[in-house]
Amino acid sequence: MPVTQLVWTWFLHRISLIQGANIPGWVWVVLLWALMAFPAASLRGAHYEEGTVIGLARGAVEDGHWLVPHLYGGRFTERPVLLSWMAAAIGKLSGGVTLWSARIPHLLFLLAGGLMVFNLVRQHTRKAPAVFGALCWLACPMVAQKFVTAEPDVTLSVLLFGGFFLWWKGVTAGHVSMGRWLSIGIVLTAAGLTKGPQPLAYFALGVGATILVKHRWRDIPGFVAANLVAGLVVASWYWAVMIPDDVRGWLHHSRLNEPMTAAQWIRDHLDFVLSLAVVEWLPGSLLLVPAIAAIIRRTVGRERDLMLAAVLYAVSATMILLVWPGGIATRYAMPANLPLAVLGGILFERWWDTRPWLIAASNTIIIGISAALIILGWIVMPIAPDRFRQSRIAAQSIAAVRAMVPGTLYYSPAAVNYNLLVDAPGPVRDFGLLILGNLQAPVLALLTESEIASLRAKAPNLRVIPHAILDNRPPARIVEIRPNS
Repeated sequence: MPVTQLVWTWFLHRISLIQGANIPGWVWVVLLWALMAFPAASLRGAHYEEGTVIGLARGAVEDGHWLVPHLYGGRFTERPVLLSWMAAAIGKLSGGVTLWSARIPHLLFLLAGGLMVFNLVRQHTRKAPAVFGALCWLACPMVAQKFVTAEPDVTLSVLLFGGFFLWWKGVTAGHVSMGRWLSIGIVLTAAGLTKGPQPLAYFALGVGATILVKHRWRDIPGFVAANLVAGLVVASWYWAVMIPDDVRGWLHHSRLNEPMTAAQWIRDHLDFVLSLAVVEWLPGSLLLVPAIAAIIRRTVGRERDLMLAAVLYAVSATMILLVWPGGIATRYAMPANLPLAVLGGILFERWWDTRPWLIAASNTIIIGISAALIILGWIVMPIAPDRFRQSRIAAQSIAAVRAMVPGTLYYSPAAVNYNLLVDAPGPVRDFGLLILGNLQAPVLALLTESEIASLRAKAPNLRVIPHAILDNRPPARIVEIRPNS
């Protein structure tokens, strides 16, 4: 018996149980979110870009750099950093920035996205398909791999979709008031302060295209006002922090000045398309083309307008990424996963009988990923916790040495990634900021073996005393640097 049929049969039984239980659908969304988030969020050490998020938050709390972000002593103005600012605010209130300072808002945004999808789908379906739609967001591959990882992409995606959600609720109410448009402008401002202005194109192009296609001309003044509010506030931040050399950095961050050959560009963009279609957008990528065909042929009912808006939101800005002049990454298309989840929930209801194998395949993917997240968090991580908390183990080693040598900890970017510094006691600084010629007291540094050898050769007047080795790639050594006296 095929795997999809086994999962389909099992899932039908579970659906009947859900339908028989008198539990609100949103409660199921919260319960499933909690099962996938905990205890993994407590057991998983910092990974991916969490170290950068926490480092920027520490720069605000420990060094007072709020408006102009600093990462362990160095300016970081390639983009605004809302998630780090939220982590800093939580850390300020709780007595210090920790990994939880960033994970709490991240997880709440993740849940908010699932609840918004549930709410939109529930307007047109029963409870079970709406829960499935929420799962299409929570358990899609692109989100699942970062479920407990506090990176800005989830925050950005949910804020942008929050603007879409507010707008669509106004549409269904019969009128999008100017007050609602201003609220949307505030939400879009927060999105722009998360990763810069470029991702705002998901709302601007998606909602703008829907307004044009549906001839909603009376929405244009509010639409312009909302985008103008967001654009002016975000532009004001860039203006406030700018120094002359920042423009070059912003162009590089936007992938607009990367030296790429035509062959590299084609290979990069082809990989982007294949990754989205085959992995990252599942199960939405399975349903997208049939959904477009159903919209064009008008074979769907009153939910057609929402499906059209969702498709335009998911596709419009993604098409811009396909022709972007520089390199691109699949995470740039994460905002599309929320409207694709809406499609998943609606089509689960509409095609349950007419296209069962397409829905069964989508269901198999979602159930498989959901189960994998729960097994990882509840079984695998508790059995082998050390494999998932290298950053905490490193911090313990650093703290043990710092008990003997207090003061500033310097690190080399070649020796450690920022995740190893998340739990390290402060203050922490980039090694390039250490003026060796004026060294008056012993300091600690995280360096590679080659950097230690180079330091000994270039500064024979300093004593370099090796201490612990961190399990890193390449291995990093904690060394004590003393002036000869």
